[in-house]
Amino acid sequence: MVLDILKECTERFSIVEVLGESSLAECCRTSFTWSEIPGSLCLAMDKQYFLSAMDNENIMGIIAPPAAVVRDHTHTKGIVVSSRANDLFYYIHNLGIHRGRAGGEIIQPYIDPSARIAPSAIIDKNVVIEENVIIYDNCIVRDGSVLGKNSVLYENVIVGSEGFFSKVVQGEKIHVKHFGGVKIGSNCMIHASTNIARSVNHGEYTILGDNVHVGGSSNVGHDCRIEDNTDISVKVLLAGRVRIGKGCWIGASVSVSNAVSIGANASIKIGSVVIDDVEENGIVSGNFALPHSHNLKKFLKTKRDLR
Repeated sequence: MVLDILKECTERFSIVEVLGESSLAECCRTSFTWSEIPGSLCLAMDKQYFLSAMDNENIMGIIAPPAAVVRDHTHTKGIVVSSRANDLFYYIHNLGIHRGRAGGEIIQPYIDPSARIAPSAIIDKNVVIEENVIIYDNCIVRDGSVLGKNSVLYENVIVGSEGFFSKVVQGEKIHVKHFGGVKIGSNCMIHASTNIARSVNHGEYTILGDNVHVGGSSNVGHDCRIEDNTDISVKVLLAGRVRIGKGCWIGASVSVSNAVSIGANASIKIGSVVIDDVEENGIVSGNFALPHSHNLKKFLKTKRDLR
């Protein structure tokens, strides 16, 4: 399918070179350079991402601009060189090349008889709802969602929504479609009006581990991964691909920028805006977030000066 698309798009997307057609023919899904699923086609807009994709055995094909291609690297994968690589990749992604192809984890739909689901809830067909799950009024659970045992969704929670992801392709603003799912572990509690977006890529998931609590009116972006025993307070915004380690505390109204990693047992104080990684056991606060001890000293000094 990929080779057929490329033939149709040579002029449209300024494809200047195609290497390793046999590998490209094996691509059966689009993904990121760090894909954990075999047969993936990814985008590499610079040399760092290109080399990362080359080292990932799950990547079979790479779409890249000429400046990103490392010519002295052993090319063991399919490579599409295009001066409009970004446009080409997201055009192919939105076509959904995984459709009708084998591979990737596919859930087996199941709703345990012990689950308690409000009549007003909307539950799609391709979901897994394990034992003793409680789903309150007006919740929505979309295809590809897995809810672990003893977890609770309070009123108006949405699991598996389309996340915010826009791109400009050939001068037209488009929404990048989300083909993945959401996995929520056991003993989780998702409070009212929270939204959890599904993964962008087929066979991949936005993941909440076991014993994760998410406060009301929070947003968990696509492809986030939240490890076990983490607490996320009310009105928290996690942008796409955020990683949060085990045992963290995320205070009320915190915003975390896309692709930021927060180490295990870290604490993010109320109202912080986090734009950089936080180390394990770190304590940060402020806008932009810095070590909390630094901000506290600064605050106390200012308070003394005002007396």
